[in-house]
Order: sequence, then C-alpha cells, then structure tokens
Amino acid sequence: MTIQLNPVTRGDLRSRLASPKILWVLRLYVAVLSLLAVFSLPPESGRLPGLVETELLQLFLLFQLGWVAYLTSALAVGEIAVEGEKQILDLAVTSFPPRTIALGKLWTAALFAAALVAAAVPLVALLAPPEVGAIPQLLRALLVMVVLAVPLAAVGTWLTAAISSDLLRTMVHWLLFLGLFAATRWLVDPLAFLNPLRIVAAAYGGTPSAWPLALLPYLAIAAAGTALTGRLVLAVRREGTP
Repeated sequence: MTIQLNPVTRGDLRSRLASPKILWVLRLYVAVLSLLAVFSLPPESGRLPGLVETELLQLFLLFQLGWVAYLTSALAVGEIAVEGEKQILDLAVTSFPPRTIALGKLWTAALFAAALVAAAVPLVALLAPPEVGAIPQLLRALLVMVVLAVPLAAVGTWLTAAISSDLLRTMVHWLLFLGLFAATRWLVDPLAFLNPLRIVAAAYGGTPSAWPLALLPYLAIAAAGTALTGRLVLAVRREGTP
C-alpha cells in the first residue's frame, strides 16, 4: 500500500527545499535558538540543577514556539515569499479540487512546522534533564507546538487570496499573531489558558491535567481556515473574484 502525498503539498515542499531563502530562514532559526541554548548553560558543567534547569527548558520551548508559529504563518500568508510556490489564486485556476488545495496548504504548514521543531531537537536535548522520564513530556510539548502553529497558518493561507494588498495582509497577520500570543495573556481565567505559551508550558509540565481541552479552539480555527480557503477557491472559479 502506497501513501500518496497531496500534490499541492508536494509542489510546495519541492519549492521550499530548492529555495535558498528557506535555507537562510532555517539557519537563522537554528542560530538564534543555539545562542539561547548556549547562554542558558553554565560554563562549568553545562547543567543547572533541578527546578532552575526545568524553568530554562520551558523558557526555551516557549521562545521556540514563537519562532515556529511565526515562520510557519509568515510563509503561509506570503510575508516570506518562496520562489515557485503557488498561492491560492494561482492554484484556483488549476484542475485540483478545492478540497485538495485547501488541505494541501494545511499539510504544507503542518510539515514545515514539524521540520522546524525537529531541527531544534538537538538543542532541546542539550537543555533537557537527564532523567528518562522527561522524554514523554518533551515529546508532548513538541507535538503540541506543531498543533499550535498550524491554525494561524491556515488563516494566513486564506488571507493570501482574501486580501490583495501585501502591506495590509502583513499588518493583519501581525495583529493576529500578537493577539494570539500577547492579548490572550490578559484574558480572565479560564480563558487565559487559551494562550499558546501557557498550553505548551502545561503540556510539558503536565498541569493542569485538562490542558488538552485548550487545543480544541485551535483545531477549530485550523478547520475553519481550511474551509474558508476551499470556499474561496470555489468563488474564484465561479465568479473570477474572491
């Protein structure tokens, strides 16, 4: 049984793998995280005891989440353009079904976010506690990081066709990004727990135990963004305009 990759995703990944710009993005991403990791380690042992070590790792994971979410969504919204990667309006004139296009862009975002997370695994291991029991916590936090990065990218994909102005689209992207990471910090409990930074911290620490419920709104946003993208493709094909 062979598994066929979505053709839109396959084309996007081919363009990104061949793009020098993506290579520099990855270099910058790893370099910044490497500096944070190195400066978090004491020169004499490379380790910090107990609670302090855990706090440093959590800080690293939260900083990494911001990078992963931004880069994934910036590529989806076209703020970081990749040569040869087709956007929604380009794909709307192809023979691909709207569902294939929308899901293809969703898979592109998810796989790229996963690649960013995987690229930093050696740095996470450098800061991680030596206990074997910490491995499931780390894997859980890294998986949640990918899940949290996808919804904003799904909305960004829709924005590429819904807003024609590059400047306005970039402004909307930044408003959404800052609103997600900053504004949610001032919500009253229990809504404050929707902040992605708190979700990753809870996924790593395991408390509160109901933290998976906070992922449901993000999954709903990803589904809504994908559905809007599919409908927009249909609108373009029927009327010639978004």
